[in-house]
Amino acid sequence: MKPSLCISFRFIQPYPLFHGRGDGNKPEWPPSPLRAFQALLNAACLRTRGKPLPAEVRSVLQVMEVLRPTVIAPRATLSTIGHRAYVPHNQADLVTAAWDRGSPDASIASHRVEKDHRPHHIETIGDELPTIHYVYPLDATNVDPAELLQAIRPAVRSIHCLGWGIDQVIADATLVESTSHGVTDERWAPTPRGGKRLRVHRNGSLDALTARHGQFLSRLVSGDWTPVPPLTAMDHVRYRRDSDPIPRPNVIFELRHDDGSFCRYSQRKLMHIAGMVRHLAKEAMLQSSPPDVAKDWVERYVAGHRNKDAQDHRQFSYLPLPSIGHEHTDPAVRRVMIAAPVGDDAWLEYLARRLMGKQLKPEKGNQFGDQGPPALVRVRPDKVARRYTAEANRWASVTPIILPGHDDRKPAKTRKLIEKALAESGIDQPCEFDWSAFSRFRKSFSAHKYDKEKRHQGFIRPDHLLTQTAIHLTLRFTHDLKVPGPIAIGAGRHCGFGLMAALP
Repeated sequence: MKPSLCISFRFIQPYPLFHGRGDGNKPEWPPSPLRAFQALLNAACLRTRGKPLPAEVRSVLQVMEVLRPTVIAPRATLSTIGHRAYVPHNQADLVTAAWDRGSPDASIASHRVEKDHRPHHIETIGDELPTIHYVYPLDATNVDPAELLQAIRPAVRSIHCLGWGIDQVIADATLVESTSHGVTDERWAPTPRGGKRLRVHRNGSLDALTARHGQFLSRLVSGDWTPVPPLTAMDHVRYRRDSDPIPRPNVIFELRHDDGSFCRYSQRKLMHIAGMVRHLAKEAMLQSSPPDVAKDWVERYVAGHRNKDAQDHRQFSYLPLPSIGHEHTDPAVRRVMIAAPVGDDAWLEYLARRLMGKQLKPEKGNQFGDQGPPALVRVRPDKVARRYTAEANRWASVTPIILPGHDDRKPAKTRKLIEKALAESGIDQPCEFDWSAFSRFRKSFSAHKYDKEKRHQGFIRPDHLLTQTAIHLTLRFTHDLKVPGPIAIGAGRHCGFGLMAALP
């Protein structure tokens, strides 16, 4: 096993800040791998004094541009209050031209632009300067690590800033056997889901950056201005910290009639949709199950019939999605989500491919009117679905959470049942919560089973959950932790109850 190449940037300011920004001019942390690669290429080119890069350095950069580094960075906090500066932009030639025409009153002060400073404050321990590391795995390459280090190290040691010019650093390159990190450091690694998107170099990035630099040098020729096009030879890769929760894999289906229109189904009867989708899933998997599954896999995992002796029961969740997002939104169900436990992406994809285009089958009569039952049409998450799958610090229940027991109207017992429901649903992050009979989403039904006249109201529940207490819940995760959806809590979490949505 080859050692990895580690390029380290140590910030040398007394109060270390990072001003760099990513896509959309938004503050960026950790600094993206593309930013580190650009800093390295810039330093390597400066060493040549206008001459082409040495062949060995170019070869190393071509190896690095296709690798996905792990980023080990100290914690950083975005400043809550920034400041605005007014700086000259690159049109000083207009002022000098005015002077040449005999207008001495022309001033560079009239050609200033606003520049907002809102940096990240990098955490430090004592007098130790914070350091960020980019660890490039070399196992899949055919290069000699020692030769690679020898070729690239002089360029790395020539780097003097990372981010803006005021974000001064000293840099070095070493070979490491592991990616261990300090107490306050966080390890960011590529992930298929969750995390945040960072700009990453890819095959062709080196040539694109070199060509773009040439376009920058020749942007003004004989008085003609040619703007430099943005860099496109890069990827956007999701990076997730080790401490970040992993989102559950999920797929979204729209309920569509034959003419392409949405099916609108009452949110009060959403458990019917969950049951019909589960029935289709069971039929499809009985006809063609994934390879190498247990004999009772369909009954346990797909249909959700729990084995009493099972310690760790895992199953698909069938979650009808009431429409939310605007105060005038019709809250009917038009979409359904199927979610799987973390790590079971392959089984979920196997099921989703076989459900595409399948028509729901009502158990009793025609519940969908003259247009008949809708079909399942797989789609990407839209604005409604993203309220259920977003990363957020605050969540509130759209459908009532059915607690694992009856609280006897005792607040202390309610709290214990909520804590038990959170644990059973896999919510182990520190959080604060409060509960009520009413949802924060104004058009959702309350958690009451009956009205004042003892008539049934609200959501229709499965018979085996009628005796248990139901509530609406609001969660706030501590330390500003953003937890990804979907989140479903409580005894009915696999059939649409206890479904939560992100609060703004």
